[in-house]
Amino acid sequence: MILDISIGLFVSLSFAILFNAPKRSLIPIIILGTGAVLIKKYMLHYDFSLEFSTFIAAFFIGCISLYFSHKQNIPILVYAISSSIVLVPTVNAYKAMIGFIQISTHQINNQEIIIQSLHYGLKTWFVFGAIAIGIVLPTQFLKKYRFKIL
Repeated sequence: MILDISIGLFVSLSFAILFNAPKRSLIPIIILGTGAVLIKKYMLHYDFSLEFSTFIAAFFIGCISLYFSHKQNIPILVYAISSSIVLVPTVNAYKAMIGFIQISTHQINNQEIIIQSLHYGLKTWFVFGAIAIGIVLPTQFLKKYRFKIL
């Protein structure tokens, strides 16, 4: 668990610095990144699917970044983008790309490799969709009520 927290902290902080985020937004970005990693890991531990656990973690990022953006008067994207990088499915994307490269360069007609590559590719796209929808939903639903609720 300490490894997960340190990965979430390091990755979200690194991308916040890379995207030139304001200094006052670094602590909330770290909180969002580590919280998202912990939510995703706990949900995967309790046998939820990768897509659903990523959606819930991204929804957490969307809700809390909306709060921090209103509190600190910084755009939501500063918080959401830097902290959602930790949710990107790197292993599935890597396996899909390797399979597609093997199929295209070596002219492999093995149906097992084709199906496995398509499986990893679709899983990657579903996780990306879960990240996008999870971040956008809170901002769209709470947009007109933002100042009344917060």
